[in-house]
Amino acid sequence: MDIKAILFDFDDTLGDRETYTHRTYCGKVDEVLPDADPWYREMVIQQCLIYEQHGDVKKTYVRDMILERFGVDFGDDFPQYWREHQPLNTVLYEDAKDTIMELKRRGYKIGILTNGEADSQRYKVESTGLLELVDALTISGETTTRKPEPEIFYLTAEKLGLKPEECAFVGDMFTNDIYGAHRAGMMPIWIWPHSERRYSDVNVTRIHHLRELLDLF
Repeated sequence: MDIKAILFDFDDTLGDRETYTHRTYCGKVDEVLPDADPWYREMVIQQCLIYEQHGDVKKTYVRDMILERFGVDFGDDFPQYWREHQPLNTVLYEDAKDTIMELKRRGYKIGILTNGEADSQRYKVESTGLLELVDALTISGETTTRKPEPEIFYLTAEKLGLKPEECAFVGDMFTNDIYGAHRAGMMPIWIWPHSERRYSDVNVTRIHHLRELLDLF
């Protein structure tokens, strides 16, 4: 069946999460260690990025690990700090908007399907100017399901008036995005924008930059 829509995860797919996550940790570390040596400051921040596993763990875990290892206390309110500050730092990958606009020009419907809290994820999409470009936006925090459950993929396809098999889904997390899209009957496309390689024994389409989609569709 022909693909009629391209759906996207947001963080680490359209949004340059590594950049805005680093900025958010910088803010918190500067708040709790205002006079830290620059090298020590950066060491703590980089360790935060390792502990948080591309956003796949709760912020309480990062907080607890940093406290245990360095004695640096982000405080009980760190999850709330994160919810309030990370969206404010959001930026897109440089080819995100141009790629979406070209796909729309070629006749494809565009959707965004993202896990996360409703307010923060919607703010990210709106503040980066993507809301006006997409035909459907689904945020797990506004539903009763989340990736990788097939139901949230079905819901997004339904918003577009399409069958799941008429949709391709682009995402960076194999569990939530690639396996989820596969289970739902969509065409999964695994984007990995980071420098390190990812290996897989299954035959899945891979890209490293969003603009590569223009060679596929």
